[in-house]
Amino acid sequence: MNLCTQLHKNTNAPFRLTPPLPAKNKKDGNCVKMPDSSIVCKDNESGWSMPYDSLGEEKELGLLFLDIRNFTVFMESHQAYDVIYVIRKLFVLFSQTIKKAGGRVIETAGDSIYAVFGLDTDVTEAVQASVIASSAIFHDLEIFNATYAQPYFNLNFEIGVGLHKGNVVVSQYDLQLNERMTVMGLPVNIASRLQSETKELNNNLLISEEAYSLLDMHACNPEQKTVHLKGMSSPINVRLLGKPYGLVVANKPVLPENFEYYIAMAG
Repeated sequence: MNLCTQLHKNTNAPFRLTPPLPAKNKKDGNCVKMPDSSIVCKDNESGWSMPYDSLGEEKELGLLFLDIRNFTVFMESHQAYDVIYVIRKLFVLFSQTIKKAGGRVIETAGDSIYAVFGLDTDVTEAVQASVIASSAIFHDLEIFNATYAQPYFNLNFEIGVGLHKGNVVVSQYDLQLNERMTVMGLPVNIASRLQSETKELNNNLLISEEAYSLLDMHACNPEQKTVHLKGMSSPINVRLLGKPYGLVVANKPVLPENFEYYIAMAG
């Protein structure tokens, strides 16, 4: 099954992980990328050092930003307990799907999720995994709306997803004795902006042309647009892989085998 067919279908297929691509020496300002992908920066006082824990390593990853649309309206019209209950259920569902596709959630904030793919694979597999995860997440949301949001709150939640890929710095940092992973770089900002652009283009899944070029989706030929993202000096091309906002699923989707388990685990 190619990505054209799989984009709007859920999948339980396992992923085959391959070693990351070999790194090459790369100098950028006062920092040098070593063959093992670690980043060494020059200290003006002591010379060259290797503060791995604070600087990390450079990787080319697939990036995913997800935002729950109009969630503020839900917050304004419902008690805080209901809001927390719903957002926790959704985040558990989405996080499990991302993990199953080989991704890792880096950050959740409010009604948004930021995840990366490719920590243990090459970038082509990473981008493919991000698209497959997105498709599965939309399927999860259809089921959640049909079995929970509609019966209990008489509404349908919607999400917007932006996908991109690029070279970023992956590092670990200690926040109040709790080590966390951080992934930073310009491609992260672009992915976040693409998610915001889903509302402007009225399409719930956007992918940069740069990431799309790694996919085997030529038979689909999704619509291409040129967008000017906030804070970016140059326009970028994107592909519209999703659907317009406001479409309601007429028939109740088929429940995946483990869906009720994840709902129960979410509280």
